[in-house]
Amino acid sequence: MEMIMKLNSRLNSKGLTLIEILVSIILITIILTAFFSLFIQSAKTGKTSEEVVDATYIAQAEMEKLYEISKNADLNSSINEEVKSLNYSQPNPKEDFFTKETNGLFVHLKLKKHFYPQMYYLVIEVFEQENGTRPRAKMETILEWGS
Repeated sequence: MEMIMKLNSRLNSKGLTLIEILVSIILITIILTAFFSLFIQSAKTGKTSEEVVDATYIAQAEMEKLYEISKNADLNSSINEEVKSLNYSQPNPKEDFFTKETNGLFVHLKLKKHFYPQMYYLVIEVFEQENGTRPRAKMETILEWGS
C-alpha cells in the first residue's frame, strides 16, 4: 500500500524538474540568438546599401556636371581646365587623372582621349578612403566635347 501511495504522489506532483527548465532555457536562447543575428545582419546590409546608394548618387551628380560642361564648352577650351573648375585637383599634370573630396567620400576622375575627334572616355570612381582599392561606385561613359 505504501508503494502505491508513493507512485500516486509522484504522478500527481505538479511542477517542473530542473532538467526541463534547463532545456527550455536552452531552446529559448537558441531561438533568440537566431533572431538577434538576423537583425544584426539586416542592419549591416542596410548600412552597406545606404553607403553604396550615396556613392552612386555622388558619381551620378559628377557625371551630370561633366556632361553639362561638355555640351556648353567650345572646341578651343581645355577639358582639363573645365574639370578643374569643378574643384577637382590634378595630382600629376602629365596624367588625365583628377580627384576631389565630396561629403567625406573621394571622387577619382580619369579621362582618356577616344579615337574619334573631340570624344573622351570618362571614368568616375567613388572611394571611402583617398587611396582606396575598391570603389563604392563606378560610372563610365564617352563624352563628346564641345558638340
